[in-house]
Amino acid sequence: MKKITLLALLLASIPSFAQIVNTAPYILTVDELKSWTQTGPTASADLIATVPLAERFTNTQTQFNPELNNNLQIAYLPDGMNNFGNYFGEQNQFNLYNFTHWAYIDKFVWFGGTSSQTIQIPSSPWANAAHRNGVKIYGDVFFSPTAFGGSTTTLQNFLEKDTEGHFIALPKMIAIMQYYKFDGWFINQETATTPAVAVLMQEFVKELTAQAEAFGKEIMWYDAMLLNGNVGWQNRLNANNSPFLQANLDGNAENGFEQRVSSSIFINFFWSNVAQVVASRTQAATIGRSSFDVFTGADIWPGRNQGNFMTNGNTFMTKLHEAGASIPITSLGLFATNCVYNSSVFTNFNNDPTDVNSFYDAENHLFAGADSNPGIVDATGFKGLSAWVPETSVITSGFSTSFNTGHGTKKFNHGLQTAAEPWHDMNQQDLLPSWQWAFSQNGILSAKWDFDDAFYGGNSVKISGNLPANTPIDLMLYKTKIQTVQNGGVSVINFAFKSTAQGGSKIKLLLVFADDLTQKYEFPVDVSFVPNVWNAADIPLTNAFAGREIAMIGVRFSSETAVANYDANIGYLAVNDVLLGTISQNTKTNFVTVSYPENNDVNFTINWPSASRINYTVSDLQGKLVKKENIELNKITNYSLNTSGWAAGTYFATFSDSNNLTETKKIIVK
Repeated sequence: MKKITLLALLLASIPSFAQIVNTAPYILTVDELKSWTQTGPTASADLIATVPLAERFTNTQTQFNPELNNNLQIAYLPDGMNNFGNYFGEQNQFNLYNFTHWAYIDKFVWFGGTSSQTIQIPSSPWANAAHRNGVKIYGDVFFSPTAFGGSTTTLQNFLEKDTEGHFIALPKMIAIMQYYKFDGWFINQETATTPAVAVLMQEFVKELTAQAEAFGKEIMWYDAMLLNGNVGWQNRLNANNSPFLQANLDGNAENGFEQRVSSSIFINFFWSNVAQVVASRTQAATIGRSSFDVFTGADIWPGRNQGNFMTNGNTFMTKLHEAGASIPITSLGLFATNCVYNSSVFTNFNNDPTDVNSFYDAENHLFAGADSNPGIVDATGFKGLSAWVPETSVITSGFSTSFNTGHGTKKFNHGLQTAAEPWHDMNQQDLLPSWQWAFSQNGILSAKWDFDDAFYGGNSVKISGNLPANTPIDLMLYKTKIQTVQNGGVSVINFAFKSTAQGGSKIKLLLVFADDLTQKYEFPVDVSFVPNVWNAADIPLTNAFAGREIAMIGVRFSSETAVANYDANIGYLAVNDVLLGTISQNTKTNFVTVSYPENNDVNFTINWPSASRINYTVSDLQGKLVKKENIELNKITNYSLNTSGWAAGTYFATFSDSNNLTETKKIIVK
């Protein structure tokens, strides 16, 4: 992958105040790799991923197009990740690179390097974000083209063996993966060399793959160097490059290609027709490997190779599939996906923090198409990757999200602004919507990340447009596999929203259950709605909804009369299980639900098995104490709070017992 001049541009585009580190421990030379230990000077616990790799699931029945299969995988390679993400802890810059469409990709490669910066190690904030979404993250091994400083000497140093004939660097690469808890290595060897060094590299990759896969890790080889030492991009899987995927080491065709050399191969981008893609599938079958171990590369930087996805995306995606069908031929490797961040064709966000909408518009266009809607196939323009690749999900139990993208220009807590400084930290990114943005109709409402207002974190989801009369507009958000509580408890959904709309407009939570996918169940959340403040609702799923599997979660917007310039913000969503009459150190058994009768009262239903009395305080959004009382409990207790004379708005009621166990609820006063 020829990238040196581009990397130089990337380096120039990162403002000096971002704490990006382009030395050890994030980047190692070959010598630093060979001497690496987890207690040595080139290691740091800051790079250890603390979030385990989540298990993903697919469900064709909740896909907007059930005919799409899940065989095609996507390897996602932003070019120069070291310049975007080599940090630990919160950064004081809003406009660093970000990513939100994890549901569609499978592997995230920390691509980068120069002739001296050989080993690229993912940062823990990004590794945690990937793992939270079930995406594997790879480090990168880069050997530069000879024209840009690559040399056989560097390769020989990397491939050095000890006196017992063992590769010195190999156990170090395994140890680094294990210590930092990332998921694989991408090996990009573009240095022309001798046949002897090329054969030695094949041996190294074979042994590295065997050891890595024993630990559940993976090795991806890049289509560049051949066994004769020449760099010759084949642009398809063929007999020349397949020995770095699967080899026939004994030369006996009768027993097939018996030696696994790498987990997968990334095919170079200089292809232009479907025959080359089909040739990859044919060669994969010949050597006994799945064609989906072959990642056909697409370089989407404007003006290069596959080029601008907005104009050329339908062409290269169609060529990766059977004619006239949605059946993929190979997997897909997307290169230079950072174009949505630092190519002036799409945005100036890398230089101008106020240009954030164009950045997210471009990323959403890449995945959801020109209409920014993965639920509706575009009639014209690029259809988006979602037209060919179905979404996955990791949500198989209760979860919560404030839709935090992992950066912002401010910070909020319970709807109250707590900071006004820019920040960025992928560690703080929540599970974001599976579908961005799957409206039931196009051209009526739109959605975007709102960095001016949030319930928690740095942003919320802003909905805007002209809402027609008596025409509900649905926005499906999350693909899930959540079993609701059936006996001895209840599943409760918490939802926070804000809107300026008044009158007959309504917001309702939508649930679709796996046993009846054609039915959307409505749950009102605005019974006690107050305009222009954050409203909170707690929805218990009892009776007919107990013991069922939630398959999709969305929101419905409707109005009895047309509303021009309608807007709403969604700030929080959570699904929690509350067990009744059960005490466990590992299960939260205390819960308080809120209801609003037709008067000035707020009713609390309190289940607190471990206490006979609790205290509660009520504060307004500015933290001012409004009320403080004790409540005597008798099993499940109903308590009424009279709010006559209180100012309309949002308040927080905090309940606590003598063991300092607490529960906070949002209440709305009209």
